[in-house]
Amino acid sequence: MNKRFTLVSLAIVLGICAFIYFTQTQAFNANRPIAHAQSAYGVRVVKNVRVQNYNALGENISYYDKVPQRVIAVGEQINETLVALGVEQNVICPVRYGNPFYTPEPQYAAGYNKIKFQRNVVLNMENVLSMQPDLIISGQVLYADKALKSTDFWNKRGIHTYVSTNANSPTSHNKKETLEQECDFILGLGTIFDKEEEAKKIVADMQQDIAVVREKTQNMPKPKVMIIEMLGKNIVAYDSTKLAGDICVKLGADVPSFSSGTIGLETIIEENPDVLFVVKSGGNTEEAADFFRQHAGLQSLKVVREGKVYGISLNYTYNSAIKTGEGIKKFAHGMYPELF
Repeated sequence: MNKRFTLVSLAIVLGICAFIYFTQTQAFNANRPIAHAQSAYGVRVVKNVRVQNYNALGENISYYDKVPQRVIAVGEQINETLVALGVEQNVICPVRYGNPFYTPEPQYAAGYNKIKFQRNVVLNMENVLSMQPDLIISGQVLYADKALKSTDFWNKRGIHTYVSTNANSPTSHNKKETLEQECDFILGLGTIFDKEEEAKKIVADMQQDIAVVREKTQNMPKPKVMIIEMLGKNIVAYDSTKLAGDICVKLGADVPSFSSGTIGLETIIEENPDVLFVVKSGGNTEEAADFFRQHAGLQSLKVVREGKVYGISLNYTYNSAIKTGEGIKKFAHGMYPELF
């Protein structure tokens, strides 16, 4: 009797042990795909810039071992770029600059319009630290002593920074802004968020559009293109050192260079451009263009007579990110309206 009782008890104990082992094994196996997906991400190296007081100080190399989940993203086009990559859900604090004329591209409008942008948020050191972000994405302007100090400040605290670099002062021609920098910015986001293929497709489409324009216009004379912006009473000239000028050069334009960032009406008259683009920040681009279309001192210019004065939003010419592709098309259409 005792022997039989002992055997039954042993069987029960073995059964309980088997059950525990089975359930633990199942739990382990259930977690394995997650662990595998994380390990597949590996360690990723992303090159960007160090910024202090709005100024780029040199290269910043960051190492990522997982997809960021608590992102602060500043700027309409940066948030739209994250929509294009399909990672807008990783943003805990989306912030816009407040341009009432900003319009997302049609293919991204549904996702962009669902973003719950933070209103009245103050991006200072205390508030950002309290959010416990793992990545801050913005332009250079955010890193000033009265705002977020420097990128080094955040990196030393284990918080990544990723900065859009085509964001120099409109009047500064000291550092060249290029289309390649915008492409690198998008590709870098693809690396960070494990969306390389999506990022490569966006960049490839832009490069293809430029290649098509160059092929169609290879036997045509180069149009002289000027890109300007009214800042107060000053006229700012965007030459080939600026992103807008670099895009136009790549599209086959002759873009005049200027030693100073600002010019007068007489310079426009002297240059006598074939095409004139008028940049507008946070306002009506057509009203900005009308100022020059209707200016009494410019009525003799062929660019005015032929109706080739075009308004273009700053979003397509400055920190443009996902807007770069549409900016290329807008510049191409203005330069070669008979082809596009």
